[in-house]
Amino acid sequence: MLGLAIAGGVWLYGLVLFISADGHFEVTLPRQRIPPAEVHNFSLWDLGPTIRASSFFADWEGLHHPAFLVDGRTSPDNVEKWASAERDREPWIEIIWRESHDLERVVIRHAGSVESEGLTADRYTLRCLTASGHGPSLEVTSNKKAIASHDLACAQARGLRIEFEPKNRKDIIRIFEVETWGR
Repeated sequence: MLGLAIAGGVWLYGLVLFISADGHFEVTLPRQRIPPAEVHNFSLWDLGPTIRASSFFADWEGLHHPAFLVDGRTSPDNVEKWASAERDREPWIEIIWRESHDLERVVIRHAGSVESEGLTADRYTLRCLTASGHGPSLEVTSNKKAIASHDLACAQARGLRIEFEPKNRKDIIRIFEVETWGR
């Protein structure tokens, strides 16, 4: 009887850990080249960033993988984007670089750049990530641009986090590309 109680306790403990996990997705891409010294987009896939996302949408028609955020394609098809999962009420993405950079500007290619303009995210927060946590941030409350450029100066940035606010609980956030420019 004691063995059954212990096994049940271990099972319950595992269930609690599983339910309390944040469930995010993470991938580190292999580095193919060294970053140049001049101003450049340091989130490109071949520079080997780590991409984290709260979720991603997958169905029988396509897999809207977070790695599409940094593929560098300016004319993607409808599948080559990150899309949050249907039930993700607080979608977010992070792009972490292998070394620190001085961030100057962030460019987001929203869904409206390829699909319907109504799918463009209009409320989100850009947060600079530093070695000590969060650096400067920028709250965007009424974006209407399919390709939005935001000045965000952050010295010695290690990455960028974007937290989205869906228009309603069932909205899916769709982003084709995130560019981070600086040195």
